[in-house]
Amino acid sequence: MKKNIAKAFLGILGTVGATLAGLVGYQQIMLKQAQKKKDETHFMETWETEEGEVAYRSVGKGRPLLLIHSIMLGASSREWDAVIDGLSEKYHVYAVDLPGFGNSYHPDEPWTAYQYARFLHTFMENVVKRPACICGANGGADIALTVSMLYPEQAKRLILISPEGIGKGFATEEDAKNLHFLLKPVAGTQKFLLDTSKGKIKAMLENAFFAKENISAELVQRYADAARYGSHAQATYAGIATRFYGADSKPAFEKLSVPFLMVWGEENKQNPVAHFDTAEKMKDFGSFAVFEKTGALPHMENSKAFIDYVTEFLK
Repeated sequence: MKKNIAKAFLGILGTVGATLAGLVGYQQIMLKQAQKKKDETHFMETWETEEGEVAYRSVGKGRPLLLIHSIMLGASSREWDAVIDGLSEKYHVYAVDLPGFGNSYHPDEPWTAYQYARFLHTFMENVVKRPACICGANGGADIALTVSMLYPEQAKRLILISPEGIGKGFATEEDAKNLHFLLKPVAGTQKFLLDTSKGKIKAMLENAFFAKENISAELVQRYADAARYGSHAQATYAGIATRFYGADSKPAFEKLSVPFLMVWGEENKQNPVAHFDTAEKMKDFGSFAVFEKTGALPHMENSKAFIDYVTEFLK
């Protein structure tokens, strides 16, 4: 009897072991395939740092304008495709892939908004080499505000697209409770692969856009590829999933003394326009604009109006 139980137990262990080995093998195949999908659509310049290579686009001539993309799965400087040429007619535009995104190096741990701000400070010193107007979208807008607070001499003007920290603030304990799990091999990796599937990425974009017809299969594929690209893409995913990057940007916004333009999508489901009203009440100067029939990405959904507003603001 005991021998039969032992055999059954060993059989179960063998089955579990084989299943686990198969899962790990599957994960390794998927991760290796992801590393072959580097975005080479546009020529990008690179800046070598001690931590790794930083990819960015540099277009146009004139006063420098630094663009900071959103903090969302698959985000990169490609977010600015619809506006970069128009803006570069009058400004020297820099669109950078933040570490953990696009073609830049991927840190092995999630970053905070303060780490991203310090990175941008160094990027501006070494690449832009002079103070600049800074435009940031969503989580990128919070990073722009953090830069303005920590390094006020570097920010000439700010364009803020629905900064998340005005309403959400720092990540809560509830937000961050799964961080360690999401960083784990096997179980965390499987959750990472599930949450970066094309179906999940499409749902994410549908939540960010107002006009669903603007979400092409090509756009979904691009974001899905970028969400898995990079040797430590899982760490970036974990930081996004738990809002580890989040910051309370209200103090920085309250102290802001340089000219700014705040833009919000009226149909922003991720960061409702009520937070725009909160921000407008906080300042007795500045320019504020609400874009109708747009969601969290007005610069992608109504690029012409966005270019017009920014060009007029930066005159």
